[in-house]
Formats: sequence, C-alpha cells, structure tokens
Amino acid sequence: MQVQISDGDMAVRSVLIVEDEALVSILIEDLVRDLGATDVQIFGNAASALKAAEIGDFDVAVLDVLLADGDSREIADALARRGIPFLFSTGSGSDSLPERHRDRPMIIKPFPDGDLQALLLKTLRDTRRDAIPQAA
Repeated sequence: MQVQISDGDMAVRSVLIVEDEALVSILIEDLVRDLGATDVQIFGNAASALKAAEIGDFDVAVLDVLLADGDSREIADALARRGIPFLFSTGSGSDSLPERHRDRPMIIKPFPDGDLQALLLKTLRDTRRDAIPQAA
C-alpha cells in the first residue's frame, strides 16, 4: 500500500533510519514500508549513518538521538545542509536534541505506530510545501 499525501503527488519512497536498537529499527522499517517506502536504509551507528546522510538520496529520515557510538547531531547537520527532511526519535525529551535542531519534529519512544507514520508524512509534506515558491 502506498499512502499519497493529499496536497500533491508526494509519497515516501526512500527512508534513512538511524537507530541502534534492533527491534525499534525493525518496527520503524515496517512502518515506513507500510507507507510505500521501497528503499529503506538502516544504520545502527553514527559513523556509517553519516556517510549515507552525506551522499544518499532520501525522501525523509528518522534519527535516534543517542546512539551507541555517540549521537546523531552530525547526521542531522548533513541532512539539513542537503535539504532532506528528518525527525528525531528519542527516549529522552527535547533537552537531548542539539540546540540548533530543537525546532525539528520529534517523537518520544515508545510511540504508537500511527503517530510515527503521521509525523513522518507531516514532516515530508511541510518540508516540501516550504520548498515550493509561493505566489505573490
């Protein structure tokens, strides 16, 4: 099933997931595949995820804040530089987010499946809407 976003021909096709808990990464993968994603890349550490964030072609990303080998701060920076929308998934509050990314969407673990899917779609839709020039 592919979920189309109501205000355009946008769909979730490619997703970067950065999550060091295997069960959580599998859950997120299943949820994004339910939205129609066909290219899902999952990384459990910051070093390899950063390389993917710098060169990969993603519609959207889900970033765990705290990882076994550090945090997702540099990954978020790389995605932001490239204009790739992302949201944070964390077991902590917004205080765990880098100051420069505290305005980004965030979901607290554990989360209901539908909440993550809705936030993912909203993040993608809002970013795409912001990128469309507005008529004067």
